[in-house]
This record gives sequence, C-alpha cells and structure tokens, in this order.
Amino acid sequence: MRSPFLPVGLSVAALLASLSRWFVQDSGNLYTALEKRFYIPDPDLGWRVSTAHPVWIGIDVCAIVAAFAIGLTIGGYVVRRRESRRRVRSSLLRAVTWTLGAITTLVPLAAFASGSRPSGAIEALPFDAAPPLAGTISGELDAPAGRYEVVAHEGTSITARVSAGGETFDARFAGDVEGFWRGNPHDLASPTTATVSVAAASVDTGVRTRSKHARTKYLEADTYPRITVEVDQLLAAQPAATGSVHFTARGTLSLVGRTHSITIAGTLQRADPAALERLHLTGAILLVKATFSIAIKQALASHAGAFDNDVIPISVSLVLRHAGP
Repeated sequence: MRSPFLPVGLSVAALLASLSRWFVQDSGNLYTALEKRFYIPDPDLGWRVSTAHPVWIGIDVCAIVAAFAIGLTIGGYVVRRRESRRRVRSSLLRAVTWTLGAITTLVPLAAFASGSRPSGAIEALPFDAAPPLAGTISGELDAPAGRYEVVAHEGTSITARVSAGGETFDARFAGDVEGFWRGNPHDLASPTTATVSVAAASVDTGVRTRSKHARTKYLEADTYPRITVEVDQLLAAQPAATGSVHFTARGTLSLVGRTHSITIAGTLQRADPAALERLHLTGAILLVKATFSIAIKQALASHAGAFDNDVIPISVSLVLRHAGP
C-alpha cells in the first residue's frame, strides 16, 4: 500500500516552484497580482501600460501553498491512522489528498505559463518631478486657441505612488477621466483654466483586493465619486524641446470631500503629425505630463497611520483635443 504522505510531495514541489518564480520576478512583492501591470517606454507618452499582464506570485500565495503542504502532512497521518485501525484502504480520503496536492501545482504552472516581464518594462511609473519654475511666462505652441477636451486614450490617466503595508505601488486611475483646458497656446500669458476629474471607483492598485479596499475605505467612492484637479493660474512657463513648454501652475485637489492647494509642474506639448500617427489620433492634440504631491495627513488624515510615507506624489498624463473656440 502506497504511503499516504506522497501527495505532500506535490505541494512541496509547488511551494519550491512558487518561491522560485517569486525569486526570478525580482520584485519582492508581498501580494499576488493576477494581471501584473508593467510600463514600457513610449516616444510620445513617455511611458504606457504594456499589453502583457502575467501572473505575478506574491508571498501571500506562497504561504497558502505552504499551508496546504502542512495540511496534507496532517491528512497523511489521519489517513494512515484510519487505515491502520480499520485495516481498509481509505480510497476517498486518498483521492482528496491527491486532488489537493495537484491543485497546488497549478499555482506555479499558471504563473510560468503567463509569461515574464516584458522587455524594457518597469513596474512603477517614474516620477520625474521637475522643480517649480520661477519668473515670467514665455514660450508658445503652434496650436489653435480655445477649449481642449480630455480624450479617452491610453495616454490619459492619473497615477499616485503609494507606500503602505511594507510595499510601494501605483494607484492608477484611468477610467472615466473627464475635463478640459482652455487657453491660447500662442499666448500662454493670457487667461487659462483647466479642470480634470476621474472616477474614484476606477482606482487600480494592481491587486484586486487591495483596489477594493482603497475604493471603499480610503477614497469612500460611494460618498465621493469624483476626484478633481483644477488649475487656477499659470505661474511660470518657458520653452523646452521643440513643440513643448515647461510650466508651473497653481491649483486645487478635491479629494474625499476636502479641497487642498497644490503646485503643479509639468510639460505641455503639441503632437506633431508623426506622433498623431503613432497615437492613432487626429485633430489638434496637446499632450500634458504633470506632477504634484499631497501630504497624507492633509488628504487622508484619519488613515495616515496606514501609510509608510508622509507624502503621496501624483502624476497626471492627459491627451487633449481641440474642441472649438
């Protein structure tokens, strides 16, 4: 009669394979992501989300597989004792332990089969925050004046860098982004206004359970469904590369029912014909890349103790299309 402890070997092999996958991922992630998000370089957007989303094993799943191994070891003792006492083979119990052991092997198999890190990809969006400009407003863009509206596009998103629970991750908002910029690219010193809002419920931290927790507990999306950024005044601007200008603006962030003053620094760029073709866009298009930060004690005072850092840096990427005067 074969040993009832043989199924333990399956779960031990699954644990070793899962740990091996976790090690080669080289992420040190605590939580498993069923559809891991990666950023890859883009000539126009800077970075965009890769279409490859492999399973990224975390320590949490490794712990579950280890628990299965322990459970199957205990089960082996139970089966052996039962068979010894009754002198009859416990076929059903043996089938259950083999099934459970086989199930654990699906974890590393699914992860390895889903692929690895895409070439040149990174896990977190780089936050290259430019220092605020001081001085006058200069520079111009060859684009018509008027109202520019946010376009639903892979280049439109708001991303917050969050450190909590011993892990640093991106909380990305890319669903239901609305807004506009009104101004004159030929005369940036003229009056300008901008408003961008995003659905709080669209937050994606890369881990489903964590995203749900952020949505309900921290952002209170049911009570405060929108997060809004408004620009009050352009403070400074200067020419950058061809077809773009650096800028600093004063604005406000409306989050969880409170409004906070912010300073925004970024780049406004006109998309040339080659960029329009790559981005599959038409019309007069402006690309915005901007950053600002908010103090956690200011924005999420009641939950400040849950975060590892004092400040949340936020990156805004927008695709704007001219919609008229």
